[in-house]
Amino acid sequence: MSQFIGKQVVLTLKRSIICTTPKHRAFMQTLGLKRPGDTRECEYTPNVHGMVKLVPHLISVQVKG
Repeated sequence: MSQFIGKQVVLTLKRSIICTTPKHRAFMQTLGLKRPGDTRECEYTPNVHGMVKLVPHLISVQVKG
């Protein structure tokens, strides 16, 4: 995933965050994902990489383009 740094990516929430830890819920709120199926386009920065790395079971990452 670190090969995506600096590129535009599409983040999609795959699963519900109901039974997750408060820390994981905070990551999803920071990324702007609330419900399963929500998507967000953003630049893949080291901060985003750190959050995605901790919740790969909840998020799918695709390079835009």
